[in-house]
Amino acid sequence: MQAANTRPPVRQWRIHIGAHKTATSHLQETLAAVRDDLAGQGVDFIPNPLVRQRQLARTLSQRRPVARLPIVGRAYMRAAIESVVAPLRAGPEVVVLSEENIIGVPGHMLKVPSYPQVERNVSRLASLADRAEVVFFLSVRSYDTLLPSAYVETLKHALPPPGGFQEAVAELSARSPSWFDLVSRIRVAAPDIPLRIWRQEDYRANARAIMEAVCGCTLGALPEISDPTRTRSPSAGAIATAEALPRDLPRAERLTRVRRIFAAAEPGADRFRPFGPAERQRLRAQYEADLERIARVHPDVLMRFEP
Repeated sequence: MQAANTRPPVRQWRIHIGAHKTATSHLQETLAAVRDDLAGQGVDFIPNPLVRQRQLARTLSQRRPVARLPIVGRAYMRAAIESVVAPLRAGPEVVVLSEENIIGVPGHMLKVPSYPQVERNVSRLASLADRAEVVFFLSVRSYDTLLPSAYVETLKHALPPPGGFQEAVAELSARSPSWFDLVSRIRVAAPDIPLRIWRQEDYRANARAIMEAVCGCTLGALPEISDPTRTRSPSAGAIATAEALPRDLPRAERLTRVRRIFAAAEPGADRFRPFGPAERQRLRAQYEADLERIARVHPDVLMRFEP
């Protein structure tokens, strides 16, 4: 790895900004495993654990009054982002990042609107375009499987609402979740930044094509990366046990016990399926309607694949 002061400036940033629970871990671990091969093609994929150690998401989300100033604010944020990433670079002028926490935390998927801080973070990230090309990538997933998965992930980090999953999604019942809304907000926050989107449902059969699109180059042999155990959804029984933990537990103890409960659960023993058939069908229909609106209003954004 070259010293920070000898690396050439970044010519292009290719940034996968989310969303959570859309096979992000598999993509990140696969590309990290071939980082040296990518560097030979002039592309530097920076492993996600390193990005998180340097707290890129925190840099973007911190309250910074100076960042609101015209011109000066953009330069300030650009310098802040570059200073976070610079020590992690291997040298190539094309830098690829994949960090879903850029747009928020898993629990933000259960908010209305989802990811409430996305405009601020994405507009700050767009300051990189003042000196280099920038491309954003977003992965999406059907709400009937995404929302339970997001809730499970949230339990690893926060206290559940007293009513469990149903209370967590109660607000969403009155106003359906909307990928179209999220995409539109991203486009408003960063109107000049190209955005490419793929469906999580397409990922398994098209992982290579998706990773090549993210990196902007042809990939060689890829390692077989199994689905990360830490991201698998535990059983419904394990979730109920985690929800029933005493609410006055210290936060650190609670999170430790939740992770132990999830780790000890037999995967798939009694699958967590909180939606009934009618609700699943409604959420899938909403998802398809959102994708159609995205394709119509934001042409050339949604990635398509051969059957």
